[in-house]
Amino acid sequence: MIHSDKPGLKLAETPVGDIAARLPGATAVFRSFKLDYCCGGKETLASAVEKRGLDLGDVERSLSALDERPVMTSEEPEELIEFILSRYHETHRRELRELLQLSRRVEQVHAAHPDVPKGLTEFLTALATELESHMQKEEAMLFPMIRAGHPMVAGPVSVMEAEHEDHFAALQRLEAMTSNMEPPADACGSWRALYAGLRKLSDDLKEHIHTENNILFPRAVDR
Repeated sequence: MIHSDKPGLKLAETPVGDIAARLPGATAVFRSFKLDYCCGGKETLASAVEKRGLDLGDVERSLSALDERPVMTSEEPEELIEFILSRYHETHRRELRELLQLSRRVEQVHAAHPDVPKGLTEFLTALATELESHMQKEEAMLFPMIRAGHPMVAGPVSVMEAEHEDHFAALQRLEAMTSNMEPPADACGSWRALYAGLRKLSDDLKEHIHTENNILFPRAVDR
Protein backbone atom coordinates (compact mmCIF):
# COMPACT_ATOMS: atom_id res chain seq x y z
CA MET A 1 0.00 0.00 0.00
CA ILE A 2 1.02 3.63 -0.44
CA HIS A 3 2.74 5.02 2.62
CA SER A 4 0.73 8.15 3.38
CA ASP A 5 0.14 10.72 6.05
CA LYS A 6 -3.56 9.88 5.76
CA PRO A 7 -4.35 6.94 8.03
CA GLY A 8 -6.24 4.08 6.42
CA LEU A 9 -5.69 5.20 2.84
CA LYS A 10 -6.85 2.49 0.43
CA LEU A 11 -5.74 2.33 -3.18
CA ALA A 12 -9.20 1.46 -4.50
CA GLU A 13 -10.75 4.51 -2.82
CA THR A 14 -8.01 6.95 -3.88
CA PRO A 15 -8.30 9.18 -6.96
CA VAL A 16 -6.04 7.99 -9.74
CA GLY A 17 -4.41 11.42 -10.01
CA ASP A 18 -3.50 11.37 -6.32
CA ILE A 19 -1.86 7.96 -6.68
CA ALA A 20 0.11 9.17 -9.70
CA ALA A 21 1.31 12.25 -7.82
CA ARG A 22 2.28 10.41 -4.65
CA LEU A 23 3.64 7.03 -5.80
CA PRO A 24 6.64 7.30 -8.15
CA GLY A 25 6.35 4.79 -10.96
CA ALA A 26 2.54 4.69 -10.81
CA THR A 27 2.22 6.54 -14.11
CA ALA A 28 3.99 3.70 -15.91
CA VAL A 29 1.58 1.21 -14.34
CA PHE A 30 -1.41 3.31 -15.38
CA ARG A 31 -0.13 3.57 -18.94
CA SER A 32 0.34 -0.20 -19.10
CA PHE A 33 -3.33 -0.65 -18.11
CA LYS A 34 -4.42 2.31 -20.30
CA LEU A 35 -5.83 4.19 -17.30
CA ASP A 36 -6.15 7.98 -17.56
CA TYR A 37 -4.40 9.56 -14.58
CA CYS A 38 -4.28 13.09 -16.00
CA CYS A 39 -7.63 14.36 -17.30
CA GLY A 40 -9.43 11.49 -15.56
CA GLY A 41 -7.37 11.86 -12.40
CA LYS A 42 -10.32 12.67 -10.14
CA GLU A 43 -11.85 9.23 -10.53
CA THR A 44 -11.11 6.67 -7.85
CA LEU A 45 -8.97 3.75 -8.88
CA ALA A 46 -11.91 1.37 -8.42
CA SER A 47 -14.13 3.46 -10.69
CA ALA A 48 -11.47 3.91 -13.39
CA VAL A 49 -10.68 0.19 -13.38
CA GLU A 50 -14.35 -0.78 -13.58
CA LYS A 51 -14.93 1.48 -16.58
CA ARG A 52 -12.12 -0.21 -18.47
CA GLY A 53 -13.26 -3.69 -17.48
CA LEU A 54 -10.01 -4.46 -15.68
CA ASP A 55 -9.32 -6.54 -12.61
CA LEU A 56 -8.83 -4.24 -9.62
CA GLY A 57 -6.60 -6.78 -7.88
CA ASP A 58 -4.17 -6.87 -10.83
CA VAL A 59 -3.81 -3.09 -10.82
CA GLU A 60 -3.47 -2.88 -7.04
CA ARG A 61 -0.77 -5.55 -7.01
CA SER A 62 1.21 -3.72 -9.69
CA LEU A 63 0.97 -0.47 -7.73
CA SER A 64 1.78 -2.04 -4.38
CA ALA A 65 4.87 -3.69 -5.84
CA LEU A 66 6.31 -0.24 -6.54
CA ASP A 67 6.56 0.47 -2.82
CA GLU A 68 8.00 -2.88 -1.76
CA ARG A 69 11.56 -1.75 -1.10
CA PRO A 70 14.29 -3.93 0.39
CA VAL A 71 15.45 -2.91 3.86
CA MET A 72 19.08 -2.90 4.95
CA THR A 73 19.52 -5.45 7.72
CA SER A 74 23.32 -5.93 7.77
CA GLU A 75 26.44 -3.82 7.67
CA GLU A 76 28.66 -6.57 6.24
CA PRO A 77 30.24 -5.35 2.95
CA GLU A 78 28.95 -8.27 0.86
CA GLU A 79 25.37 -7.84 2.07
CA LEU A 80 25.57 -4.05 1.82
CA ILE A 81 26.54 -4.40 -1.84
CA GLU A 82 23.53 -6.62 -2.56
CA PHE A 83 21.31 -4.09 -0.79
CA ILE A 84 22.75 -1.18 -2.79
CA LEU A 85 22.28 -3.02 -6.09
CA SER A 86 18.62 -3.85 -5.46
CA ARG A 87 17.53 -0.81 -3.47
CA TYR A 88 19.35 1.91 -5.38
CA HIS A 89 20.91 0.84 -8.68
CA GLU A 90 17.84 -0.99 -10.00
CA THR A 91 15.51 1.70 -8.65
CA HIS A 92 17.44 4.62 -10.17
CA ARG A 93 17.47 2.96 -13.58
CA ARG A 94 13.76 2.13 -13.53
CA GLU A 95 12.57 5.46 -12.19
CA LEU A 96 14.79 7.66 -14.35
CA ARG A 97 13.30 6.09 -17.49
CA GLU A 98 9.83 7.07 -16.31
CA LEU A 99 10.91 10.54 -15.16
CA LEU A 100 12.39 11.27 -18.58
CA GLN A 101 9.07 10.42 -20.25
CA LEU A 102 7.15 12.62 -17.84
CA SER A 103 9.64 15.46 -18.21
CA ARG A 104 9.38 15.45 -22.02
CA ARG A 105 5.60 15.53 -21.79
CA VAL A 106 5.50 18.39 -19.29
CA GLU A 107 8.01 20.50 -21.21
CA GLN A 108 6.15 19.97 -24.50
CA VAL A 109 2.58 20.38 -23.28
CA HIS A 110 3.26 23.30 -20.94
CA ALA A 111 5.95 25.10 -22.94
CA ALA A 112 4.15 28.43 -22.55
CA HIS A 113 3.65 28.12 -18.78
CA PRO A 114 5.85 30.58 -16.84
CA ASP A 115 6.84 27.90 -14.31
CA VAL A 116 7.64 25.09 -16.74
CA PRO A 117 11.08 23.61 -15.91
CA LYS A 118 12.76 24.46 -19.21
CA GLY A 119 15.75 22.28 -19.93
CA LEU A 120 14.77 19.66 -17.36
CA THR A 121 14.69 16.79 -19.86
CA GLU A 122 18.18 17.62 -21.10
CA PHE A 123 19.39 17.88 -17.50
CA LEU A 124 17.86 14.52 -16.52
CA THR A 125 19.31 12.87 -19.61
CA ALA A 126 22.79 14.04 -18.60
CA LEU A 127 22.21 12.98 -14.98
CA ALA A 128 21.02 9.54 -16.08
CA THR A 129 24.12 9.11 -18.27
CA GLU A 130 26.48 10.16 -15.48
CA LEU A 131 24.74 8.01 -12.90
CA GLU A 132 24.72 4.99 -15.21
CA SER A 133 28.46 5.37 -15.83
CA HIS A 134 29.05 5.65 -12.07
CA MET A 135 26.97 2.57 -11.25
CA GLN A 136 28.63 0.51 -13.98
CA LYS A 137 32.06 1.35 -12.56
CA GLU A 138 30.90 0.22 -9.15
CA GLU A 139 29.38 -2.98 -10.50
CA ALA A 140 32.27 -3.89 -12.80
CA MET A 141 35.25 -2.81 -10.71
CA LEU A 142 34.71 -1.49 -7.20
CA PHE A 143 32.19 -3.96 -5.83
CA PRO A 144 34.15 -7.03 -7.06
CA MET A 145 37.27 -5.56 -5.42
CA ILE A 146 35.41 -5.09 -2.14
CA ARG A 147 34.02 -8.62 -2.27
CA ALA A 148 37.52 -9.98 -2.86
CA GLY A 149 39.01 -7.94 -0.01
CA HIS A 150 41.42 -6.25 -2.45
CA PRO A 151 44.15 -4.30 -0.61
CA MET A 152 44.11 -1.43 -3.14
CA VAL A 153 40.40 -0.60 -2.82
CA ALA A 154 41.03 2.85 -1.32
CA GLY A 155 41.92 4.35 -4.70
CA PRO A 156 38.68 3.46 -6.51
CA VAL A 157 36.71 4.42 -3.38
CA SER A 158 38.14 7.93 -3.50
CA VAL A 159 37.11 8.24 -7.16
CA MET A 160 33.55 7.18 -6.34
CA GLU A 161 33.40 9.64 -3.43
CA ALA A 162 34.45 12.47 -5.76
CA GLU A 163 31.70 11.49 -8.19
CA HIS A 164 29.23 11.44 -5.31
CA GLU A 165 30.07 15.11 -4.72
CA ASP A 166 29.19 15.80 -8.36
CA HIS A 167 25.88 13.95 -7.95
CA PHE A 168 25.02 15.96 -4.85
CA ALA A 169 25.77 19.19 -6.70
CA ALA A 170 23.49 18.01 -9.53
CA LEU A 171 20.66 17.47 -7.03
CA GLN A 172 21.09 21.05 -5.84
CA ARG A 173 20.77 22.26 -9.43
CA LEU A 174 17.68 20.08 -9.83
CA GLU A 175 16.07 21.73 -6.81
CA ALA A 176 16.80 25.17 -8.27
CA MET A 177 15.32 24.23 -11.67
CA THR A 178 12.08 22.93 -10.16
CA SER A 179 11.38 25.37 -7.28
CA ASN A 180 12.39 22.65 -4.81
CA MET A 181 10.16 20.25 -6.76
CA GLU A 182 7.00 22.07 -5.76
CA PRO A 183 4.55 22.12 -8.71
CA PRO A 184 2.46 25.26 -9.36
CA ALA A 185 -1.13 25.30 -8.14
CA ASP A 186 -2.49 24.71 -11.65
CA ALA A 187 -0.11 21.83 -12.47
CA CYS A 188 -1.62 18.84 -14.26
CA GLY A 189 -1.37 15.26 -13.05
CA SER A 190 1.74 14.54 -15.13
CA TRP A 191 3.51 17.59 -13.72
CA ARG A 192 2.67 16.60 -10.15
CA ALA A 193 3.75 13.02 -10.78
CA LEU A 194 7.02 14.27 -12.27
CA TYR A 195 7.88 16.36 -9.23
CA ALA A 196 6.87 13.60 -6.81
CA GLY A 197 9.18 11.24 -8.67
CA LEU A 198 12.00 13.79 -8.65
CA ARG A 199 11.64 14.24 -4.90
CA LYS A 200 11.96 10.49 -4.43
CA LEU A 201 14.94 10.30 -6.78
CA SER A 202 16.65 13.06 -4.81
CA ASP A 203 15.93 11.40 -1.47
CA ASP A 204 17.03 7.98 -2.75
CA LEU A 205 20.25 9.28 -4.27
CA LYS A 206 21.17 11.07 -1.05
CA GLU A 207 20.52 7.87 0.92
CA HIS A 208 22.52 5.92 -1.67
CA ILE A 209 25.49 8.24 -1.25
CA HIS A 210 25.23 8.07 2.55
CA THR A 211 25.10 4.26 2.54
CA GLU A 212 28.25 4.02 0.45
CA ASN A 213 30.29 6.93 1.86
CA ASN A 214 29.52 6.39 5.53
CA ILE A 215 28.87 2.65 5.83
CA LEU A 216 30.16 0.53 2.94
CA PHE A 217 33.36 2.37 2.00
CA PRO A 218 34.84 2.70 5.51
CA ARG A 219 34.27 -1.02 6.12
CA ALA A 220 35.80 -1.92 2.77
CA VAL A 221 38.91 0.18 3.32
CA ASP A 222 39.44 -1.09 6.89
CA ARG A 223 39.16 -4.82 6.07
